[in-house]
Amino acid sequence: MTGRHELKYMMDEIEDLVLVKRIEKVLKRDENSCGKGYSITSLYFDNCYNRAYKEKMNGEAIRHKYRIRYYNDDLSYIKLERKSKINQITTKVSVPLIIEEVEKIYNRELDFLLTKKEKLYHEFYKELKHGLLKPKVIVKYDREAFMHPVGNLRITFDRKIKTANMHTNILGDNQYFVDALDKGKSILEIKFNGVLPDFIRSLIQSGHVMQASSSKYVFSRKYNVSF
Repeated sequence: MTGRHELKYMMDEIEDLVLVKRIEKVLKRDENSCGKGYSITSLYFDNCYNRAYKEKMNGEAIRHKYRIRYYNDDLSYIKLERKSKINQITTKVSVPLIIEEVEKIYNRELDFLLTKKEKLYHEFYKELKHGLLKPKVIVKYDREAFMHPVGNLRITFDRKIKTANMHTNILGDNQYFVDALDKGKSILEIKFNGVLPDFIRSLIQSGHVMQASSSKYVFSRKYNVSF
């Protein structure tokens, strides 16, 4: 688990298209990409006071989010993740889950988490039992990703960001998604260790994109923030 800097920008369709054309000339596509990209589905957790949401909105220096995530609608590979922000540094740690374990989490049958070796399972158990975490929102989007070895640089374009609103069962077959952002809007994320390379900074600045303070989680909670 290595701390990284993370920058986010909001773009419209034209800005997105122009930046992709520029970046694909100097960076390689992410090794996990099939063709031009892949889909991500995430179930975010928060407590009854919406602590994670409020910490983000208030710009708290230290904050944590838990989520369960899978890719390309494939439930054979599921991850439990905790994403943390400490001042300007972001860290992420993840461990695997299987469908039966996700079902147990929904049913509040949580003791299996304590039988696991990795610390994240135990911390998640504590938050579910005593921090009153519960599923809050499902977020789904398409991602196109690029990478560069200098500074472990990773640039992602997240598009068609949708929220399942009040429906929070990622194993259910009756999910209905609505747009979390205005039509045509996408989010550019830049993650790097140390210092952002000058050639990347110049590419982004020439794109006239607007830095965004809110996360996909926050945008996706706009319809159910009181939930």
